Amino acid sequence: MWPDFDGGSIVDLMDSVLRSRGGHAAGPGLRDVDVSGWSDARTVVLLVLDGVGMAQLDLLPEDSFLRRHCAHALTSVFPSTTAAAITTFMTARAPAVHGLTGWHVRFDEPGLDGRVLAILPVTPRGMPDASEQTLAPDDVLERVCRTPSLFASLPGDSCVISPADIVDSPFNLRHSAGARRIGHDGLPDMLDQIDCALRVPSPPSYVYAYWPDFDHCAHQRGAASGEARALLRAADVALGRWVQAPSRRDTLLLVTADHGFIDGPPQRLIELEDFPLLADCLAGPLSGERRAVFCHVKPGRVRDFERALQALEPACTVWRSADLQAAGRFGPGTPHPKLLSRIGDFTLEMRDDWTLRDTMPGERGHRLVGVHGGTHADEMRVPLVQLVI
Repeated sequence: MWPDFDGGSIVDLMDSVLRSRGGHAAGPGLRDVDVSGWSDARTVVLLVLDGVGMAQLDLLPEDSFLRRHCAHALTSVFPSTTAAAITTFMTARAPAVHGLTGWHVRFDEPGLDGRVLAILPVTPRGMPDASEQTLAPDDVLERVCRTPSLFASLPGDSCVISPADIVDSPFNLRHSAGARRIGHDGLPDMLDQIDCALRVPSPPSYVYAYWPDFDHCAHQRGAASGEARALLRAADVALGRWVQAPSRRDTLLLVTADHGFIDGPPQRLIELEDFPLLADCLAGPLSGERRAVFCHVKPGRVRDFERALQALEPACTVWRSADLQAAGRFGPGTPHPKLLSRIGDFTLEMRDDWTLRDTMPGERGHRLVGVHGGTHADEMRVPLVQLVI
């Protein structure tokens, strides 16, 4: 399943949110969702539950809050992952435009010279000593991020409520520019902070709130594990109780997710080091995600690379990255000028529940039980809850 950028994706959701708050939207917005009353809301609250896709709602009882109020399913972006999707939520632009195409992104801007960075913490990979990074995170983001925050373009006040440990991170500072920032210490505190923002005499026109805990648990324990199930049910109960509190003065609550999840069994994890002929063709570390892998090939080694890929044939579909970009898989809009250099020569779309990773010197080869980033429906489909509270 590829993203539905014809009115059914989180990009289209953000166009509708932006237009309802008096901003200028790049696209027409959602196709099958009645948004006619959104502009009447005094405040729109967008609550993003990281990793809580449509498949994850099946972990909940039928009478749960999220299942009862979920009227629509949207798609994420490609890759279906936090770095790409959260940037879309905070800029209202697709990955093609904002250019952040996965947890790991390869940059060839001056001073970066083909290094692969984990873009959310802005840390390099493939370097024995991280102190060798010559640019500060703020400088890196200034060079590689061209798409402005959506909050700065809104005529009304905005508020961003994020975990306390990232609310003032370089990435968050840049992408929440124009909004007031508030840190939270978990779901109950986040809901309290939303209430505080809403119950002042002049509440903000738009509140964006982000909860990462399910994603963390699913990566470590599995998306369908007992721990993930218990965490999600507790969150659902808390949300259900919260919306029953006294009226918050014409507030529209929207709940969605950046992506869903599947579990990746260890026997379906491919280690690049086990395929030396393939690794020898690469011009640097892999980028993207374990489920959507971008490969930069050494000059003159394309044919060797294609032959070596035959060993992975059951596990992935191989695409020329430029063909995916031309087909609009990274979304609508004028492409980021560095998009093609970031997605490399080839994209490996991992099939079923396969994953692929490489481990660079100085990196810990940590296991991820729950995974995402690919095109499986359970990774791609996310809910949309809307109700007036």
